[in-house]
Amino acid sequence: MTEGNVYDWLQRRPLLLDVPLAVALALLGLVILGEGHGSGWAVVGLANLALVWRRSRPATAFAVVSLALAVRVLPTSNLLPGDIAFLVALYSLAAYDRRRSVRLAGLGVAALGSAIAGVRFAAVSGQVPGPGEFLFTFVACAAASLSAWTLGDLKRARLQRLADLQDRAERIEREREQELRLAAQQERASIAREMHDVVAHALSVIVVQADGAAYAAERSPEGALARSVGALETIGSTARDALTETRRLVGVLRDPESGAELAPTGGVDQLGDLVAGVRAAGVPVSLTVRGTERPRAMGLDLAAYRVIQESLTNVIKHAGAGAIAVVDVEQGPDLLRIRVSDDGVGARSLDDGHGHGLHGMRERVAVHGGTLTAGPGAGGGFEVLATMPTEEPR
Repeated sequence: MTEGNVYDWLQRRPLLLDVPLAVALALLGLVILGEGHGSGWAVVGLANLALVWRRSRPATAFAVVSLALAVRVLPTSNLLPGDIAFLVALYSLAAYDRRRSVRLAGLGVAALGSAIAGVRFAAVSGQVPGPGEFLFTFVACAAASLSAWTLGDLKRARLQRLADLQDRAERIEREREQELRLAAQQERASIAREMHDVVAHALSVIVVQADGAAYAAERSPEGALARSVGALETIGSTARDALTETRRLVGVLRDPESGAELAPTGGVDQLGDLVAGVRAAGVPVSLTVRGTERPRAMGLDLAAYRVIQESLTNVIKHAGAGAIAVVDVEQGPDLLRIRVSDDGVGARSLDDGHGHGLHGMRERVAVHGGTLTAGPGAGGGFEVLATMPTEEPR
């Protein structure tokens, strides 16, 4: 066991030091007073047992030891080894009592005791001590008392600093845990948006293809096989893509220390694949990307992709049969503008009220300091317009 471990172990078990110290000083006073002045005065030495409570009740221990020393000076005019109990009690009072007034009062008692010691212990054969003898004894006792009190006060200051550092460490730990909880909540919200975009888009395509195949089988049984094969291929491709994205997102939850393979996917350069999938679902889509390709932050690029994906998903779900969608992306030097419109039934479509697509798109755009508006278009249908400032990636 190292020295620091021994000290910490003893600090947690103070009675292992205080009880032997109190018993030793009490027996010392009991023996010396008993030998020189009889058993009646020897009982005064037992007051040193109060040092057992010098940490838990320092004021009480100091008061008991001080009174015992005041009584002890009556039968003898000599300093005794057991008188060191007063210095121990004074040290404990300064170290462990939290009341400043009580600590200063203990210092005053020590000064008064030093004056009494100068008169009592400097006397020779009952004679009044001279000025030099009084001054020497007073200064010696006062210096010893002041040293004990100062050491105790330094001990108290050190304990207070340790308590403050421990409190600060606990507070920092609580703040860190709170930050981790907030980060986890933000991550869950981000993953929820990702899952919504992926699953909603995939399921919308699958539903449209399945309904189309069923309609074809009912209206034209002779050509249903060929149409069903195309629909099933689109369903399979869309489902595989959605499954891949879902596995990636779940992988983030299972292994938060994973590398780039779990980073967000999707960007403006992948809009061609997205539009192709929507066209395969039976919705005509035209895509226009204007401006020069510029470096963008990954999060900004992903947000643009998800806004377009969610907008096209809404076209599939709500625009109605025969609707045509238009995607226009303008890559300016300072802004990225996205416009997705259709000529379908727009705001007149039925809504179950449980969707979070528009709200999620606004959150994505707002994170990057942009704005998003959505509503009926000027010439009918529905229009989504998003504008986000671009910046060089750090």
